Amino acid sequence: MIGLLLAVALPLAAQDISVVYNGQPLTTTANPVEQNGRVLVAMRDIFEAMSADLAWDSASRTVRATHGATEIVLTIGSNTAYVDGRAVALSVPAQIMGGYTYVPLRFVAESTGAQVQWIAATRTVAITTGAGGGIPPQTATHGALVSPTITSPRANETVGPAVDVVGHTTPGSAIRIVTYVYSRATDELVTQVPGILHDVPASGEFSHRIALPTNKDKPASELYYDIRAWTVLGGEQSEPTVVRVYRK
Repeated sequence: MIGLLLAVALPLAAQDISVVYNGQPLTTTANPVEQNGRVLVAMRDIFEAMSADLAWDSASRTVRATHGATEIVLTIGSNTAYVDGRAVALSVPAQIMGGYTYVPLRFVAESTGAQVQWIAATRTVAITTGAGGGIPPQTATHGALVSPTITSPRANETVGPAVDVVGHTTPGSAIRIVTYVYSRATDELVTQVPGILHDVPASGEFSHRIALPTNKDKPASELYYDIRAWTVLGGEQSEPTVVRVYRK
């Protein structure tokens, strides 16, 4: 049993790292850790969030995970992993610490086609899967869907660095949220952050936590953020609802 494997914990960096998966905090059974600039997480935490099938070979100390058509193979202590039989070099190997099997988070997520972003200000890893990574094109043809209503945050509010986007839309649809980051001085688009595409319950109410990023060139005081939300249903999407906010 993987959960029964024990080893002496290695020296770790600060453990105040959080993981957001498709806009929602990832529940972890063990703290994410950082080694040599790479974030590692307990294997079951990430693979179960991805609904991957796991197999453990105790003789070779090898983890085999299947996610859709993708097979990922990692061996404890090895700097070589395999994705669909293709060798991939790892700067930090899978390892056992404190009774948990840890795997390199970015490698695992990107091997399945997810997008990974490191938000240094909050020490947060934001993972967006293929379903939630799409940014609607600016020229998209919009259907007759009603645009979502965002009740929080309010326009021109100062929030963050993480914020809960709360509102309501068509019951049984999906809500897509993307953050566009602009320069206050020039109104130039600095970056666009793929957000979430998540089913809305029958009540039509939604609440999703997102992160407002900065970068090394522009601190938060030089930026503003347009949070855009779309209702998505049956291959169509609504006009976006846009709320502009600022970050603390």
